[in-house]
Amino acid sequence: MGTAPLLRAALAGLALCVGLPAFAQDDDFDFGDLDEDRSDTEQDDAPKPVEDDGKLEEGDPDDDDFLVEPDIDDGEELGFEDDLMGDDAEEVGTRGPGEDTAKLYREALEEYSRMGPDEEALAWERYSRKYPNSIFKARIEQRLDELNQELYEGKLDASYERTGDAGQAEILFSQPLQLENIDPRSKIRAGFEWGVPNYINLFADFEWQLLRELSAHAGVRRRFTGQTIEAGARYAIIKSARTQFLLTAIGDFRFNLDPAFPAFRPIIAAGKRVEVGSVKIDINAQGGSDLAFMRTSAGDLSFSPRAVGGANIMVMPTDNVRAFVETSLYMKGFGQDQIDAFSFNQVSVGIQFVGRKSKTEERYSAALGASVPVQQNYWGYHNGSVAGDFNYFL
Repeated sequence: MGTAPLLRAALAGLALCVGLPAFAQDDDFDFGDLDEDRSDTEQDDAPKPVEDDGKLEEGDPDDDDFLVEPDIDDGEELGFEDDLMGDDAEEVGTRGPGEDTAKLYREALEEYSRMGPDEEALAWERYSRKYPNSIFKARIEQRLDELNQELYEGKLDASYERTGDAGQAEILFSQPLQLENIDPRSKIRAGFEWGVPNYINLFADFEWQLLRELSAHAGVRRRFTGQTIEAGARYAIIKSARTQFLLTAIGDFRFNLDPAFPAFRPIIAAGKRVEVGSVKIDINAQGGSDLAFMRTSAGDLSFSPRAVGGANIMVMPTDNVRAFVETSLYMKGFGQDQIDAFSFNQVSVGIQFVGRKSKTEERYSAALGASVPVQQNYWGYHNGSVAGDFNYFL
């Protein structure tokens, strides 16, 4: 073996021995640093563990719970297609006791909107009793509050069943044609009477109900003594919707224009409604006096009382159509031996139509009839007449 190779091997061994201590004295180097760097890199790349919220509570769901299908009641759907199915979807779910649906509510809303305030309020109350757990309960209560406010702010319909005793309700007694109205109500009346050969009577009257039992009125018309201006009051001594009975005192003052003289007209009247099956009948009888203070041909003031009155029977087979027969009396000079009493008494027949705001509230009545004298003595104002009137209730 040559000298050169041996020399190179010795130098290499010497260099190795010198280098190892130098590496060992370097504080910043450690063979373990290599493993530590690799560990930090792996930790950064690895996903972080989920934070622990603590011990698992008994009520917390297990992982397997997510695999269990949700409970669905019989007949119920998840409801993903409700918006697409429309009204039919609303009926799919089983309704609980006393519950309604949007379809039932909309149908009731459309039907009740055609009613008057009193009827609509009663209808919603019946609906609430039928569906006490309605999903639209808040809306229904709000509508009832609005209707109550509307009724109380305006003219409260006393026939509205919730206002109290039926004895305090309105009767809506029928209006006669030739006789006096005996049911105090707010209304405007206008009409005519044309008698053969030359009797013409145009009349108009305004009546206002001050209380349920009291009204005042004023108007113009032609009486048998001539054109007159009159005013007065009607007071129902008895006005019972329970018994359907009226007892009314009428006190009018009138001033005759040609000839000019004053007169008082005190009248007492009674009215009763009876029912025969589905047919209602209003029976009205009244009697009183026309106390005229007239001047004689010599200019002296003379007291001239006349008896007035009559009866009316109004048959009401429906709420809108009625037929009537009526008598009217006008007489004076009783108890005079030398002459018979003056008289001009008539019978009238006719028909009346009634328009309504609701089943329990009238809007107007219109009547047309014909009259003929059936008993007359000394007086003959016409040989027969036709008459009509129109009442608009306020």
